[in-house]
Amino acid sequence: MLNIAQHQLKITTGGYEVIASGIVHLTESELKFYIGGLTIKYRFNSDNEGERFEAEIINNELIIKLFNFSNPLGQGRIDPVELGIINGRKLFATFWVDTPDLMSNHRQFSYTFLLAEQ
Repeated sequence: MLNIAQHQLKITTGGYEVIASGIVHLTESELKFYIGGLTIKYRFNSDNEGERFEAEIINNELIIKLFNFSNPLGQGRIDPVELGIINGRKLFATFWVDTPDLMSNHRQFSYTFLLAEQ
C-alpha cells in the first residue's frame, strides 16, 4: 500500500497547479480567504437582475459579489477566473455553490485556487 504521507502531492490540470481546494459549509453571507498576502472575500447578494458575479477592490480586499446564487442543484464557475498575482504567477479560482436552504442562508461553497504553471 502506498503511504501518501511520505510523498509530496502536486496536482496539475490544464496548465494550472492546484494550490488549495475544499468545501466550506456556510451559515453566513460572507466568506474570506487569505492566500499569498491577498484577501479574497466572497459575498452573497440578492436582487432582481439574475445570476451573476461582480468584483471590486475595497481597502486592499478583492470582493467578489455573488448575486442570486440560490440554486439547490448548484451554480458557479468551473472555468478558472483570474484573481491576481502571487510570487510572479497568475492566481485563478473556481467555485461552485449549492444552496439547499436559502431561507436559513445555508450554503455549501466548493472552491479551488490555482496558479498558472511556469
